Amino acid sequence: MSIVARRYYDRGLKAIRDNNLEGAQENLRAAVDLAPTFGNARVAYAVALAKAGDCPRAGQILRAGLARASSPVSAAAMWATLGDVLTMGGDFFAAEEAFRQVAPVPGFAARAASGLARVYFKLGRHAEAVAELKKAAAISARG
Repeated sequence: MSIVARRYYDRGLKAIRDNNLEGAQENLRAAVDLAPTFGNARVAYAVALAKAGDCPRAGQILRAGLARASSPVSAAAMWATLGDVLTMGGDFFAAEEAFRQVAPVPGFAARAASGLARVYFKLGRHAEAVAELKKAAAISARG
């Protein structure tokens, strides 16, 4: 990854913290354009888009990154964020699939379970939601 891409990424993160979503999107898009395998920049770019209400585009950015993930952890972070973005956008069945993709990855089981719980509550599948919340709590208590 280039130093320039890293600078754009750092500026983008600061812009997100400052709630400057337009600035965040510009900087993070530049980071991704310069370094397409820079998973953290891609995830942050998708977060900035989703916070601005553009969940479909955020999902596209993450899906495009899955094929370019530089590591299994990077791919898992994109799957988990994709689940969050899809949930925000109301595509609960696709979100469920995204969380199922990330659930077996070490270190992501609690995030997947809590994401599935949110999806199941939105779908009115309350018993499954409670089971996933209990799973997430148990994983977190161990970790």
